[in-house]
Amino acid sequence: MDNVTMSFFFSLPQNSISIYIYTLSLFFIVKGRAMSGKHGGVTLNKNNKRKKLVYTESLLGTDQEKFSTSKSLYGDSAARVCSNVWHVHDHVRQRAYDALFRNMKDKTLLHMGCGIGLGSMIAARQLAKHVVAVDTSAIVEAARVVAAQNHIDNITFVRGHVRDAVLQQQRPLPVQRFDVILCEWMGAFLLNDPILPDVLYARDHLLIAPAGGAAAAATPRGVICPNRASLYIAGVSDYYFRLDTEDFWSNVYGFRMEPMKALVRREVETCAIPAQNLVTNLALVHSVQLEDLPGLTPEEEALYERQAAERVARQAAMQQDSNNTSNPIEETYVPPAVVQKGFASDFALQATRNATIHYLTFYVDAAFTSPVDPGANFVINVKPGGNNAWTEVSVGLLEPLPVAAGEIVRGSVSVRTPAEGTGKFTYIHVKAKTEGKVAQVETQGEYVYQSY
Repeated sequence: MDNVTMSFFFSLPQNSISIYIYTLSLFFIVKGRAMSGKHGGVTLNKNNKRKKLVYTESLLGTDQEKFSTSKSLYGDSAARVCSNVWHVHDHVRQRAYDALFRNMKDKTLLHMGCGIGLGSMIAARQLAKHVVAVDTSAIVEAARVVAAQNHIDNITFVRGHVRDAVLQQQRPLPVQRFDVILCEWMGAFLLNDPILPDVLYARDHLLIAPAGGAAAAATPRGVICPNRASLYIAGVSDYYFRLDTEDFWSNVYGFRMEPMKALVRREVETCAIPAQNLVTNLALVHSVQLEDLPGLTPEEEALYERQAAERVARQAAMQQDSNNTSNPIEETYVPPAVVQKGFASDFALQATRNATIHYLTFYVDAAFTSPVDPGANFVINVKPGGNNAWTEVSVGLLEPLPVAAGEIVRGSVSVRTPAEGTGKFTYIHVKAKTEGKVAQVETQGEYVYQSY
């Protein structure tokens, strides 16, 4: 790559995944044509010297690349490479899915939230009959290029919601019913991931249903992986983090900014927890079995169908008007009734040493139980202090809890995701109190977590 091309490449916006793909493709096409001596890219004269670069129609940007806007790309945080590279390095999760992928021969797979498509391509390589990989992010365009370069032809990538392709029939899915649906549908608080309505729709409309009568045993129902998730809680002591994030607002360059403390305390912190900061055992808060969740109501399905039509119209309008700066990803998410209802649960934590609990930390795990192949069962068991597939989230207690070793802290947690606003805000209400071995302290607070 010459200096001019290098300068052009590194001047591109980092968050523009579409332009990045286009430039990368341009480089490889030009390089390949130069090496093969063909015209249309870099050509050689009789003295084997480079001639001027000639751009042909094959090197022009696609419609999607032409009509991408900085606003739409900024809103697509999942398209950033840093948001996807950790999937590649997460060997714990890859090993868990390996047993599932090894049994994919002659089966169909719907991979929802496929990201860069690593799992989808592994399944396709294991001789799956066909794989449909779906993601709302522009990163799926990169995955499509990677699959093509690796000559994987039993895979189809779809950008958007799976129900858009089914309900609007703009690009019908190549497979109507699936043996396996792979989707990490659990959110930081179990039911608050916006992909859950798509999963419930796919479970009820796209999963293979067993035949009736004697044929039922020969045609088992399709499966969703993972099909169970659990939420856990632990007590954390971290005075210095509290000092850095809350208490310092008392004096900022000589200004008292006490109102900022209230705002900070309402926010849910998303960060890894060092093992040495854990001061209690781990306790189960709530578990969800996906097969047992109620499906979408007729009213909800009608609403999602209208939203699908609006998305298709919005994307068409963007292609008609290059000055349209609307974000096709930006939309109002209306949680289904099961998510709006949420859940409430009690918990009990036992202190492992004398300490002060400043935070309560939540984390999730995931499991899969196969009805036909016990060898494919797995649990992605994570906990604070380790290298986890999903980052822990923590809430700061308004009143820290002093505890002695062996003391029990009892409390309750309620989680709900209302439809108001964008529908992506989850409200968590926490109560906790000590037994009083050090001091009788009771605290409660409501916190806000935003899904992206």
